[in-house]
Amino acid sequence: MSSSATTDPAVPLLNGEPIENAASVRTRAQKRISLTTKRRKLSRRANLIGICGVSSLCILLLIATAQHRPLPTSVATSSGSIGGGGGGGVGGSDATGFATSGGIGGAANNERHIAFNVQPQTLNVYNLSATISDVLTAQRSKILIEMENFEYPSGRFGVDADKLTDLTPESGGMPVRSLVVTTWRSGSTFLGDILNAMPGNFYHYEPLLNFGIKQVRDPEESEMALQNLKHLLNCDYSYMEDYLDYGKSHTYLFEHNERLWCVCKEFPHFCWRAKFLTPFCKLFPMQSMKTVRLRLSLAEELLKDDSLNVRIILLVRDPRGTMQSRKHRVWCAGNPDCDDPSFVCEDLVSDYKSAEILLDKYPSRFRTLRYEDLSINPYEMTQEVLQFYGLPFDPMVEEFLDTHTKVNIGGVSSTYRDSKSAPFHWKQDLKIEEIKHIQQYCTEAMALWGYRKIENFTDYHRVFDPIILPPPLA
Repeated sequence: MSSSATTDPAVPLLNGEPIENAASVRTRAQKRISLTTKRRKLSRRANLIGICGVSSLCILLLIATAQHRPLPTSVATSSGSIGGGGGGGVGGSDATGFATSGGIGGAANNERHIAFNVQPQTLNVYNLSATISDVLTAQRSKILIEMENFEYPSGRFGVDADKLTDLTPESGGMPVRSLVVTTWRSGSTFLGDILNAMPGNFYHYEPLLNFGIKQVRDPEESEMALQNLKHLLNCDYSYMEDYLDYGKSHTYLFEHNERLWCVCKEFPHFCWRAKFLTPFCKLFPMQSMKTVRLRLSLAEELLKDDSLNVRIILLVRDPRGTMQSRKHRVWCAGNPDCDDPSFVCEDLVSDYKSAEILLDKYPSRFRTLRYEDLSINPYEMTQEVLQFYGLPFDPMVEEFLDTHTKVNIGGVSSTYRDSKSAPFHWKQDLKIEEIKHIQQYCTEAMALWGYRKIENFTDYHRVFDPIILPPPLA
């Protein structure tokens, strides 16, 4: 008899055996089935216990390699959109100081006009076992993904690069270096954010913040300022202790550099170390910078350095718009370079004369731009700017313009603005006496840069057009 027949309860009946024997066989078969079911259940329970045990072990290992502790104050209390010494963008931010810690020569920096809403520190978990090499490897992968569909210049506009390694300092490549020179509340936050929207960009935001609310004019300070700018453009953070120490208590120095700040929040113990910042910066093919404290005559020293291959845009704005915007910034009051229209317009005249010289000497690496022209035609002018830098009109830039130029969102530090109206708020905000006072000191500057004076104040809010076309030095 086969083995299957011995276990089948129906077999005794088929063989003509007594019913009592059949019932006995059925009972034994049911017991075997019940025992098998119990064994399967026990097996499942054992598997579940095993899974839980492995999970518990993983959690213990994670705890062993990570620590629970509050984020450092410099990171935990930071605010990513509070601005920093910029030119205001499309109504953007210039605010660049909250604490009164001094810059060079002990100059106090009260530039931030919006106080922090300091939130209670929360418990954060971050990995202290990761090395600088680990962080660099991860960032390198992020950049590869970000640059995956980038349209390389391949010789256009003097930029000879057709792959990522041609542009990254880490691999011996020449990055695209851009510098925006302007003054407070002149649109540089907006232009800086446009350039920062490019994939693979490392943003050196207001590198002269620690010099205070003034223009760099003193010879000793000028030498130090140029040295700092060259160091940063070369991704060399050695001998930059003053700059880094200032940043530890003024974190907005790094906050606008989103790609860096994301890493700083995760690995704050690396953030202000030259040993980390230098190789991290060298991963990026685009290096953009803006400053509101350096006049154009001094910036020429950067153009003279062929090893930098930097391209500079001088960004200017109608002094009436500049002064109107500064009027609402508490850090500006009492600083002549900021609140005195005579100083502002002397710099505009000086910059114009320097621009004429630089356009003749460096026609492919220097240009001028009026903030009003950028705001009125943001897409067209952005394409011109990117073409000047040898860069394509990338979809990431187009997306930035789509979201930042059509509606007003946020407060005075926001770069979400209706760009076509933002430059002309001064017509509604300034009193007639204030306009006349500014025009009195700015006649030459306004004529040079193509801004009309108001002679007849009848209904000027509605009918007056301050812009003369075409732009000067175009």
